[in-house]
Amino acid sequence: MSLTSVRQPRRLLGATAAELLLAEVEDERHTHRQVVYTPELVVRDSTRGRYGVR
Repeated sequence: MSLTSVRQPRRLLGATAAELLLAEVEDERHTHRQVVYTPELVVRDSTRGRYGVR
C-alpha cells in the first residue's frame, strides 16, 4: 500500500541551507531569516477514495 505523504522541494531546501550557512560563516553581522516553502500533498492509496479525495 502506498502512503499519502508531503513532498518538500529537496534541492531548493538544500541550496537555501547552504546559502544561509555560508552567509553565517562569511559575515558575523548577518541577520537570521526564516525561509518557508509550500509543501505538496501527495495523495496515494492510503487515503484515496476513503475520504472522497481523488
